[in-house]
Amino acid sequence: MKTFILLCCLLLTNLLAYSQQLELQYRGKALSEILLDLRDRYDFQFSFDNDQLSNYKITVDHSFKDLPETLDFLFKNLPLTYEKAGEVFLIYNRPPVQEPALVSVSGIVQDEFTGESLPYAHLYLGDNGLLTDRNGAFSYKLAAGSLIQLRISYLGYFPIDTLIAAGVNHHFKLKPSLIRLKEIQVEGLSVIRSEQIGQQAGVIRLNQKVAGSLPGYGDNSVFNLLRLQPGILAAGEQSNDLIIRGSYEGQSQVLFDGFTLFGMKNFNDNISAVNPFMAKDIRLMKGGFPAELGGRVGGIVEITGVNGRTDDLQMQLSVNNMTMNGWVNLPLGGKTSLVMAMRQTYYELYEKNQLTLGTSGRTGRGSSVDRYVYPDYNFRDLNVKFSGKTDSGDFYSLSFFRGEDNYVYGLEYETRNQQNQLLYEDEEDNRQYGASARYSKAWENGLRSELTAAYSSLETQVTNLRESAGQSGSGGSGGSGNGQGGSSGGSTSGTSWITNTDDYNQNKIDEFRFELQNHLPLGTVQKLGFGLGLTQNKVHYQEDSFDINLAHEESSLSRMTAYLEDHLSLSRQLQLTAGLRADLPFDLDRLDLQPRLSAAWAFTDNWKMMASFGTYRQYISHTSVVDPLGNFRYLWTLCNDDDIPVLWSQQSIFGVSWNKNGYLLSIEGYRKHTKGLSRYLETFDGTGLYQGEAKTKGVDIFLKKDWNGHSFWVAYTLSETKEHFSYFDTADYLRALHDQRHELKTAMLLNFKPVYFSANYVYGSGFPGLPDDPAFGGRAYQRLDAAVSYRFNKPKYSLEAGVSVLNVFNYENIKYDNFVRIPDDQDATLNISAEAVPFTPTMFLKVAF
Repeated sequence: MKTFILLCCLLLTNLLAYSQQLELQYRGKALSEILLDLRDRYDFQFSFDNDQLSNYKITVDHSFKDLPETLDFLFKNLPLTYEKAGEVFLIYNRPPVQEPALVSVSGIVQDEFTGESLPYAHLYLGDNGLLTDRNGAFSYKLAAGSLIQLRISYLGYFPIDTLIAAGVNHHFKLKPSLIRLKEIQVEGLSVIRSEQIGQQAGVIRLNQKVAGSLPGYGDNSVFNLLRLQPGILAAGEQSNDLIIRGSYEGQSQVLFDGFTLFGMKNFNDNISAVNPFMAKDIRLMKGGFPAELGGRVGGIVEITGVNGRTDDLQMQLSVNNMTMNGWVNLPLGGKTSLVMAMRQTYYELYEKNQLTLGTSGRTGRGSSVDRYVYPDYNFRDLNVKFSGKTDSGDFYSLSFFRGEDNYVYGLEYETRNQQNQLLYEDEEDNRQYGASARYSKAWENGLRSELTAAYSSLETQVTNLRESAGQSGSGGSGGSGNGQGGSSGGSTSGTSWITNTDDYNQNKIDEFRFELQNHLPLGTVQKLGFGLGLTQNKVHYQEDSFDINLAHEESSLSRMTAYLEDHLSLSRQLQLTAGLRADLPFDLDRLDLQPRLSAAWAFTDNWKMMASFGTYRQYISHTSVVDPLGNFRYLWTLCNDDDIPVLWSQQSIFGVSWNKNGYLLSIEGYRKHTKGLSRYLETFDGTGLYQGEAKTKGVDIFLKKDWNGHSFWVAYTLSETKEHFSYFDTADYLRALHDQRHELKTAMLLNFKPVYFSANYVYGSGFPGLPDDPAFGGRAYQRLDAAVSYRFNKPKYSLEAGVSVLNVFNYENIKYDNFVRIPDDQDATLNISAEAVPFTPTMFLKVAF
């Protein structure tokens, strides 16, 4: 009985000890001393390392209900834990948390039938999204021993969904939904999604496979597809450059296999510097592009060329009204191939002195007479590309391009009274070269590195010849010479006079670029991009008049570039990218830092929000030159930060997109402020160089529907571009020459296999007129094109034939920035314009073996 009473007393004592409140009031006291005090006050038992715990100083003023709560509070920020062994609390170091080991998984996404790598394919690994690089390769980190769901989609291909484990050099093959090559028997619809928009701010992915379905000659299918996208100027049929969201000449860049295409004449949309047989992927960045890209303050079009098949000889031939285009793919054994393509115009379409019907102005003082001309246009180009890959997943390629064109028109004009005659001839020759060498290396830790060496150049030679002769009217005053080398006769009634101009201008720009780009996955949600580069530009300019040299300049500028980007895929719904680009021009004693930030958030299954912000620098300028009559021409110059300032631009984009049941809606608003514009202004008193800036704002709207193999889309742009130069008489910003308030574009692709119909329509509200001739501007642009084609496929060959009609209703349009004004006599001015595409039926034939 006594023993039972003693046990009950002991149990009651312990219960009271645990149930009583523990009062702790210490300030900067060692943890070891606190535990000893608790032992003495409440009869607890502890086991700990006195020397270690004496290093931890604790401040506390709190009441606790029991000892475990007390210890949890004391140890919460310390590497300590405890457990109870009988009546003793054992205190020891908390064991380190074992993070799951991460291993690399890498691979390449390819076309199932041709073996072509698919650049910038969309991948979803679990809940994290990423893109393949330009070689179709990717790398990722995942937990060792685990499987992860992988979904891959690519524009114009059927997606795949599978499970993968860790490993390197995986190969994933996607089946295209448009097949034209021989021996491939796949059931699928031929006309498919033509673009991918609304995934990233300012970015559009274009499907080159569908470009050939659009109306046109076929040789310009790449740019036919580009011009139908929102934010790309189509009205005015700009012939030398892409105008993207209000950018000026030379501010946007076209990259093909890593080298720059500075532009060709591209007369009447019938040919362009990119052979459609050589293009595999088109990525259009209208602004807000990441830190790995730079050197432009406008937009960037990145075109990846085909690599060719390594297992089969292939040939393609295309013939239309104006050009012949041939392409051949040669497998060289192993995993290498050689691709070659050549285009050539095979006859002169128009006589250079032929005039279209034009309207004549009044013959009184200050009047003008309008005339249109059809230029001669000759073109040829050559593409050669050697490429291959190694067993370990490395890629290498050599790509070469050479193109030249000749653009010339002449005019013989006689006034109604046959007193004045005019002979005018303008000729322009362009020669362009491009070459690149690339090697992409896959490392064991998931790092992918690509080394690129690229060279490109464009040389333009322009000759202007003008001769005029006649008699001044009775009682009129005599003429005066105008232009370099001009001469004039007397000033009495009936006196003959003559003015001659013979000018020659040469402008050449060279670019050499050497860069190393790296992409390193740091975990399951983070990827780091970083790189270094060296760019050198050279510019040559020469101006002669009557074989007398007036100007001759050569200059060069080199700069070092570095960038760092952090890509965070926080979930399948949210991606963030922060980057910084730094340019160090060697001769300018400055360091230009350019921060970039972008985000994409899919806040529902169908809605997505995108935004981007960044600053951009450009060190070459296509500087405008305006003569006394208001004629514009452009010269490539280097930004020396003295008379030609370095271009600077700040851009911001915000947009939303919606995608459901074959419908796609994208709305993007944008603002851009550009500084450092330069313009030469020629007057009869001399030439001045002036600086300016521009402000652009606008919204792009795109709506598309894919239904049962057919595609329909509408693109609308509302924009404003205003400029101010230091020679303006007002402080107000005025409309830029290429400013257009409204542009509407529609396209329709109908699939009735094997017959296909397509049509597109472009409307533009018009450009501003010249300051002293506003009537020349403001004319609305309209053009409807239509086409029908038939495709015939056999196991060993395929055939496609079609008819296109350009400008179906023969609307009389004017080409943007492609008119010349010359003096007729003292009292009149002759406006000469190369007319935009008239009513033009075309035929084409394509054969593939």
